[in-house]
Amino acid sequence: SPQNLPPIPAHTPTHPPNTSSVTMATLQINAFFKPKTAAPAKTGTVKKASPFAPKTKAAPAPAKKAGGFPNPFAPKEKTAAPAKKAAPPPAKKAAPFKKAAPIKKAAPSFKGKVGGKASGGGRAGADLSKWYGNDRKLYLPGGLLSLDTDVPSYLNGSLAGDYGFDPLKLGEDGKIEKYRIAEVIHARWAMLAIPGMLIPEALGIPGGVWTETGKVFLDGEAGRPELLQNPILFAGIQIVLLAAVEGYRSGAAAPPGGFVPFKGDFDSSAFDGLDPINPGGPLDFFGVASTPEDLALLKVKEIKNGRLAMVAMLGFFVQALVTSEGPAANWGKHVADPFGYNFVTLTAIERTPVL
Repeated sequence: SPQNLPPIPAHTPTHPPNTSSVTMATLQINAFFKPKTAAPAKTGTVKKASPFAPKTKAAPAPAKKAGGFPNPFAPKEKTAAPAKKAAPPPAKKAAPFKKAAPIKKAAPSFKGKVGGKASGGGRAGADLSKWYGNDRKLYLPGGLLSLDTDVPSYLNGSLAGDYGFDPLKLGEDGKIEKYRIAEVIHARWAMLAIPGMLIPEALGIPGGVWTETGKVFLDGEAGRPELLQNPILFAGIQIVLLAAVEGYRSGAAAPPGGFVPFKGDFDSSAFDGLDPINPGGPLDFFGVASTPEDLALLKVKEIKNGRLAMVAMLGFFVQALVTSEGPAANWGKHVADPFGYNFVTLTAIERTPVL
């Protein structure tokens, strides 16, 4: 029983002290208060391969020939297939020789509009692109002609009134500029001849019918003084004047100076560098072609009216052969009876019915 046990001394411990526990506690306390030092740098060490890592198969070494005999157990090497030779491309047949197309001259560009202060405003807003260049009007409606295949190369839109019309190919000889000069001169003569043939007959002047003018003058029936109806005199005057004009135009002689209304005196140098067919300059009395655009538009109007006059001259010739009358008499009779007096009724053959 507890009462019979002897008293335990106060200074005597019940268990012996654990020295290892005290030592560990002391080390932990010292390590807590001890300043930290940088860890030593790791030296490169070769890591051993882990026995548990998956093994990789090494590529088989090429078999070496021993003593000149091949190793029957060595894996066979795959040899690259021989490169195929590129087949030569098929030779192309030479295209048939084509004649080089004649070089087209660049047509003048007229993007601006005519009119304004410089031209007096009489032709304001006229667009020249429809008369010159590649966008000009042709002799057939749009879509029926191709500018590259149906229009000759020498008709490139640089000439006034160029509609691409040359069915006989007259300009292929390279003389298109000379033909244009001849056309303009004939057009101007026709424009002078039409009123000269129509007005005298309409006024009833003796010799006014153009088919009888020469006869009336030769017979002295013109009612004028004998000097003014001498054909030799008038023929000589015409030859002298026309020879001078053609000489100046062709450049065979320098044009003389002179005086013109509204511009005063001028000398021959005033015509230097001007177009011999449309010189302008001192001959443009009223300044109607004061700008290049105005001159280009007037060239178109001149050739269009001149072509119409030449067609009218052909009509005058045919009328005179059929009716033996002048154009004024034919026009008056046709107006009085359009359906009874015309080309069809005059040329119709009268037939007598036969039973």
